[in-house]
Amino acid sequence: MTALPGGSPALRLAPRPLGRTGLSATPLALGGLAIRGAAPPAPGLSPEDVERAFHEHGVNTFFVTRHMTALAEGVRRLVRAGHREELTLVSAASLPFGWAVRGAWEKNARALGVDSIDVWLLGWVRARWHVRGGTWRAMRRLKEEGKVRALGFSCHDRILAAELARELAVDVLMIRYNAAHRGAEREIFESLGPGCPPVISYTATRWGMLLVPLPEHGFPNALTAPECYRFVLAHPGVGVALCAARSYQEIRDDVAGVLAGPLPPDRYEEARRFGDAVHAAARGGFRWMFRQG
Repeated sequence: MTALPGGSPALRLAPRPLGRTGLSATPLALGGLAIRGAAPPAPGLSPEDVERAFHEHGVNTFFVTRHMTALAEGVRRLVRAGHREELTLVSAASLPFGWAVRGAWEKNARALGVDSIDVWLLGWVRARWHVRGGTWRAMRRLKEEGKVRALGFSCHDRILAAELARELAVDVLMIRYNAAHRGAEREIFESLGPGCPPVISYTATRWGMLLVPLPEHGFPNALTAPECYRFVLAHPGVGVALCAARSYQEIRDDVAGVLAGPLPPDRYEEARRFGDAVHAAARGGFRWMFRQG
């Protein structure tokens, strides 16, 4: 870690290979959607914060759609400034229909000012029919045309995710993994084994609930957001953790945490126990939507 003029430490993440995709991604990917019911209100990221994340902290990976207006504008500015080849852009189609896949790609590419998107996901796959018919054919066609470099999907149902990852031979898989929801260790990483595609993990803080103490369960102190990212990234199957920082200071703190490396063994085990307590307490998040574990 070097120093910036004035003596402040330069906290910079280094990109690393994202599986066999040929892409390089930083361990944290900045995203523009934060569901953190346990956290106090925050103004959210500005385009300037996005630029600073790239220039000052080396963040080169962004999960962004046209609906994330501030993040999209920050990415557009970086692209216009000539940094496109340094960026790894992840985006998604939200409707599981062939006609919607191409339309979503066109709208997102236009919003970002690019002619290709590095990782293109089919978002929130909840059933097999989501990838049948013309949907996955449309996804593959975009890759064949050079409009995307890697294909994947996001899914809350880990059993289904593992089955489809095998059948579709995806390049990337987006799933939930955190100290409270560790079922992926068995149902994704162990199940898929060495053939497991690189995982983009989301909700490292479990919608903010891992940041809230549970004194009634013997945990007067919660995890910090940087500790949540350190926990997730300690698993070798995780290529990227989505970071829902809501301010520049949160970006800086999260980067500093990741640069500190994995949690010490005692703290890691404590995080697992705390995660179990958070899961058992069944507070927060949107439990009615998702398969738990």
